[in-house]
Amino acid sequence: MVKIVITGRPGSGKTTVFMKVIEELRRKNISIAGFFCPEVRERGVRIGFKIIDIASGEEDWLALEISRAMKLGYELGPRIGKYSVIPSSALRIGLKALDKARVADVVAIDELGPMELKIPKLRKAIIETIRVARNALLVVHWRLSDLEIMSVLKEAKRYIVTPYNRNQIPKEILNEFLKSKR
Repeated sequence: MVKIVITGRPGSGKTTVFMKVIEELRRKNISIAGFFCPEVRERGVRIGFKIIDIASGEEDWLALEISRAMKLGYELGPRIGKYSVIPSSALRIGLKALDKARVADVVAIDELGPMELKIPKLRKAIIETIRVARNALLVVHWRLSDLEIMSVLKEAKRYIVTPYNRNQIPKEILNEFLKSKR
């Protein structure tokens, strides 16, 4: 059983490390399910974040600029800075992805951060999925202070990504997962 936490400051390369590990695990025919939440930019300006099911590729909005979300007719959820979480679409994608993750070899989530955790039903499903997961690869917001999640992750091996180590960390994490398969 391997649980890996990837953390680091914004822009350090956490998502790049996460995606490289997923790519290599897939190459080794290890099943992965969960979700990731990339930022979306328009003309160089961040307008929101998608939530994408790793197994199916299905996607929708996790959060959008408030004015844009209103214009598009989304029901607004919790606000984080200039963004509104979009609970309906985040739950639709996130809960389906976590359902698949319960039977996958590796649960993968990028990221456990304020937007993902502001939706109580999604937060609860994330915690339960991590709790029962055989193996997990999780990107955790560098300032996460959610005590329940920290408790579930207390045994996890942590990797702090920096611009100086981000090229070697994917190999180290991959080796952790491969060692556990033996």
